[in-house]
Amino acid sequence: VALSDTGSSSQIGLSSVVAAPIYPVVAWGNNSDGQARAPVLANVAAVAAGDFHSIALLDDGQVVEWGQSVGTKPTLTGVTDIAAGGSHNLVRQSNGRVLAWGANGSGQATAPTDIVTAVKVAAGARHSLALLANGTVRGWGENYLGKNAAPASLTGMTVIAIAAGENHSLALKNTGEVVAWGDNLASQTTVPLGAQSGVTAIAAGWNHNLALKSDGSVVAWGNNNGGQTDVPTAASSGVVQIAAGDTYSMALKADGTIVTWGFTETTNPVTVVPVGTTQVTQIAAGGYHALALRADTVPVQLAQLDSAGRLGIGLVPLRNALEVEGNASKSSAGDWLANSDRRIKTDIESITGALEKLAKVRLVDFRYTDAYLAAHPEIENRRYPNVIAQEFQKVFPEDVKGSGQRLPDGSEILQVDTYPLTIYSAAAVQELHRENLLLKKKLDDQEQRLRKLEEILKNK
Repeated sequence: VALSDTGSSSQIGLSSVVAAPIYPVVAWGNNSDGQARAPVLANVAAVAAGDFHSIALLDDGQVVEWGQSVGTKPTLTGVTDIAAGGSHNLVRQSNGRVLAWGANGSGQATAPTDIVTAVKVAAGARHSLALLANGTVRGWGENYLGKNAAPASLTGMTVIAIAAGENHSLALKNTGEVVAWGDNLASQTTVPLGAQSGVTAIAAGWNHNLALKSDGSVVAWGNNNGGQTDVPTAASSGVVQIAAGDTYSMALKADGTIVTWGFTETTNPVTVVPVGTTQVTQIAAGGYHALALRADTVPVQLAQLDSAGRLGIGLVPLRNALEVEGNASKSSAGDWLANSDRRIKTDIESITGALEKLAKVRLVDFRYTDAYLAAHPEIENRRYPNVIAQEFQKVFPEDVKGSGQRLPDGSEILQVDTYPLTIYSAAAVQELHRENLLLKKKLDDQEQRLRKLEEILKNK
């Protein structure tokens, strides 16, 4: 507890008290596979986000994953750079080699073994890039429209940054010029004049791009179906870092705050940055979720005790003996709160196949028998929605138990804990939502190709 900033010189100034953030990685947006539920970490060096998964690089060179499992992570040591693709990951080791794991249908997770001088890596939907020490770019994986083959214009030029989208790639020359290649259906590889000089950083989304200028402004181009290339005024100056998701964009300001724009959903909107996401040092954009890495030390919110003995948590108390900003809970929380604490859980796995499992559960509407109602006059004689215990037991065997009550024949009446239905229903909604997002991507691509075809036919 510390006193407020005003008062005698013996008091501690709250603005001068800092400590490591409890949650150094902040995650938000679509959480269908737990990708926006960051674990409690320490000593985080960098973060990266894929379509439905997230990764973090720790100071000791280790990599932590959460969200959708993309495959078995190889043994890693001395990692200095990370990248998350659609469903695969890349890392650059201190010895200049590249390791990859995850979806490999197009060879995107088969890193060339002859790469020994990599300095940076970038991962697209189904392809991968590595920036080599001599300033050249190496690509592998799906090669739709040549997105893995760096154009001739980069020959003899020194590249200082790379980025990968769905079907296109970007490179930043040491001259400040952006070069793009691959799919151009949304004009994502048609570099605008503003990105042909003075650029210091680049980012590639699904079908759009961002470029950070030396004056702190952002240039955007490509697909704009969600407003992801409509750069807001807040990102016209003071920007120090950029990130691009599927249909949204992010900018990190010099003061540690985040600006977002583009498509957002009503549920878990990715463009709504969580309150308290301050002192940010790095951002990452996934499919429809985002990550922010906070500084090693941030201002601490302390309890403030005033001269009248009133205690304020996160604020100065004005009226009551105890005032709290935001939510609060007591230390002796009931089971329904306490049993959700991650620290008392082990063998944690994401729920999969929820739709298939729920399809096996029959939901019914019923009345109690006259005999049961006569034995329990406190029960109202009406219809009730529920399940049949014997049927439910076949799907959730551990959630059907004896009630202690018995029928006239001596058999025990079964009782059901229907709480699993709530969790599995939520998991089923997430599965449907994830499938819907993938369908939306495919539909968007098809619409763009159809418009392109219509233009070609029109011009014949």
